[in-house]
Amino acid sequence: MILLIGPQMLGAWTGTNGLIPHQVLNTWQSLPGLMINIVFAAIMLGKTLPSLRDIWGQSAGHFILGSILSFGQFALGALAVVLILTPVFGLTDLAGSIIELSFAGGHGTIAGMGPLLAEAGAPEVVDLGLGLATISMITGILGGSMLVRYALSKESIPVARTTVPTDAEDLDLHAVRVAPVDVEASEEAPEDTDTGISPVTAAFMFIGLAIAIAILILELLRLVVGALGSDIFENFPLFPFTVIGGYAVQAVMTRAGRAHLVDRAAVSSIAVLALDFLIAAAIGSMSLATLGANIPALVILTVIAVIWSVVVVLFLAPRIHAANWFEHAMADFGQSQGNVATGFVLADMADPGHKTNVANAYGYKQLTYEPILGGGLITAFSIPMIIAWGSLAFGIACLVITVLLIVWGLRRRG
Repeated sequence: MILLIGPQMLGAWTGTNGLIPHQVLNTWQSLPGLMINIVFAAIMLGKTLPSLRDIWGQSAGHFILGSILSFGQFALGALAVVLILTPVFGLTDLAGSIIELSFAGGHGTIAGMGPLLAEAGAPEVVDLGLGLATISMITGILGGSMLVRYALSKESIPVARTTVPTDAEDLDLHAVRVAPVDVEASEEAPEDTDTGISPVTAAFMFIGLAIAIAILILELLRLVVGALGSDIFENFPLFPFTVIGGYAVQAVMTRAGRAHLVDRAAVSSIAVLALDFLIAAAIGSMSLATLGANIPALVILTVIAVIWSVVVVLFLAPRIHAANWFEHAMADFGQSQGNVATGFVLADMADPGHKTNVANAYGYKQLTYEPILGGGLITAFSIPMIIAWGSLAFGIACLVITVLLIVWGLRRRG
């Protein structure tokens, strides 16, 4: 709807800015880069922080499979850019990490990388990435529901669900709007919880503290690395560090015995609202002209992303996940094709009766996976690495890492 009434459609037909003032569009262009900091700062807030042994014990398979999916997206995307998209269609070499940025990362990640891509002279990659992120929201749900149907038709694939999902479930794209950070409920609060501050106000305060810590970390890195003669962090995005800030705030509150003051429901509500604003602003300000000029690239990258995720689920997941491999794999498939919430939706589609421990294991995965991939530090570093090495070297390096991760997963399961 935003695109329909904006300057690129209604405005193109009428020769005006459409129904959206130019000043509003300028604000929208900067909004995604701000909102993503709130979304990522909320990931760790309000959660029980178990021991690392407990986290790893339940989420190791998810972390390994998710990392295989992400590094495979890096490798295949970069090699596709080098071998096909740049020489044949003229796409910039800086688009080498576009699949992981858009599919595993999503709208917020690609928008958060916008300033860095613009500084590198490739602003069109942002519009292409936003288009792919929008497509991934559809391929995640539709592709996942097709995989569930396929599994139910195969006696060789054990599935907790015993009935075929309805078409309404298949097309319930609204379900993807579930909070992408709502993995666990808040810790139970003691009886005396009246602090004089509403849970929403407190949630805003804790999110603000997480972002402030992230700013401090980034500025210290710029100072230290700058003193060593490097400017790699000068245009580095803030949002990957807000996860660390959120973890630090939650850890301090837990250690002080005040974890109950961080209300998970309030934090999640703020994060969902921020994500809604982020997606609306990102889609509303993306260039349809850029998408129209890169339709072959959109199609090729989408096909690669979907096929890779399906192959990993059907051929690697049974050898990496232990019991209930399909249900666990569907959660990872959803995250590789959309966002965290898509993974929960597909896991619930495969196991509506919650007979497995997928929800807890997949939730714990976010504590180890999200800070580094799917919008984390490695995802953010992908653009500087491509700028420094080129997509070919980056793709080969990621291919090697993907193979090593596969070997690790197979040996660990074996």
